[in-house]
Amino acid sequence: MIKYSAHLTRLLVEGISSYSPYHGARLFYVRGYDPVPITNVDLTSKMDLEKAISELHKSHEISDQELMMLKYVISDGRLSRRDISLMIKEEEGYWIDQRTISRRLDTAYQKIQKYLGFEYSDARVFKMIAKKWGRPEPYILSDEEIDKIQQIWSRL
Repeated sequence: MIKYSAHLTRLLVEGISSYSPYHGARLFYVRGYDPVPITNVDLTSKMDLEKAISELHKSHEISDQELMMLKYVISDGRLSRRDISLMIKEEEGYWIDQRTISRRLDTAYQKIQKYLGFEYSDARVFKMIAKKWGRPEPYILSDEEIDKIQQIWSRL
């Protein structure tokens, strides 16, 4: 059975904090290896994600708690679930465990991905990978290959 993921959406939402007005490009003045790679989001993606989050919250598909957690992730995409949990405890006065935060964010990412459609879905990434691997059209991967890719993504 295929486990559905919203990895692309997660990377883009976490990358909003590193938004660059230079079309999502990171400016490097020194060439070399970047030990802390950051996904930079372009203006169009940033606007799409923010609009999706606000529309889903208005229609009550994203709860207040999911919205609060998304705001922490948007403010700094490098925050761990532990950091978010501690910040909620400090600012809101109640404790939310890391597993709950992960589940809430995952469901929020799934809802955002569904709202935005194919351009923000992992199916698009799977098609690109299949094309890169030289598969014939319609660029389909097997379930085992998709599972392997998702296992790699879960470690990122």
